[in-house]
Amino acid sequence: MADHAKYITWLEKDTAARQVAYAAVTTAANKIKTDRILGAVIPFSSSGTNLIYLPTRIIASEQTGRGDILAKALATILDDFTFTPTNLLALTTPNIIEGVKGKPAKVTVIQRVTTATTKEASRITGRLYYRHENDSVTGHFGKKVAADTYDTVVQAIKEKPPFIALFTGSANALASRYRFVPEDV
Repeated sequence: MADHAKYITWLEKDTAARQVAYAAVTTAANKIKTDRILGAVIPFSSSGTNLIYLPTRIIASEQTGRGDILAKALATILDDFTFTPTNLLALTTPNIIEGVKGKPAKVTVIQRVTTATTKEASRITGRLYYRHENDSVTGHFGKKVAADTYDTVVQAIKEKPPFIALFTGSANALASRYRFVPEDV
C-alpha cells in the first residue's frame, strides 16, 4: 500500500516537478530524436482508382545520434508503404488531402540496447528494479496499392528480413519488441 501512496503523490505533482524527476534518470545522450521528413501514406480506408494521399511525417533515410541505426532500419522497412517527397513528385496527379483529422497506422520498435545487471530505484516509488536501456522508434505506414489491407501490409512488414533481423541474433534482440497500431482516419 505504501507504493500506491507514493504513486498517488507522483500523480499529484505538477508538470515541472515530474520533469525534474524524469531528468534525474534520463540524460540527453539517452534520448532518441528521430529525424523526419514530410511525406505521405495512402490510408487503408481509401479505395477505388483515385486513391488519396494523407500527408504525414515519415522517418528520414538519413539519421544522426542515438538510435540512428534503428531509425534507418525502420525507414528502410517502411519504405514500401510510405511516399517520400520524391515519390510524390513522380506521381502524375496525386490526390493529396490536407487537413484531415486522424492518425495513420504506425509501428513502434523498442530495441533493447543493454540489459541491466544492477537495480536502480524507481523515481516514483523508490522500489528497486532492473532498468534496461532501450531505443524506441515509431513510423507511419499505409497501403502502397489499392488491393492492400492493413492485415496484409502488417504481415508483409513482419516478413521482411530486416524486420526479422531486429529481433534475432542476440539476447538483447530477443528482448526487443514491436507494436502495430491501426489507423484512426
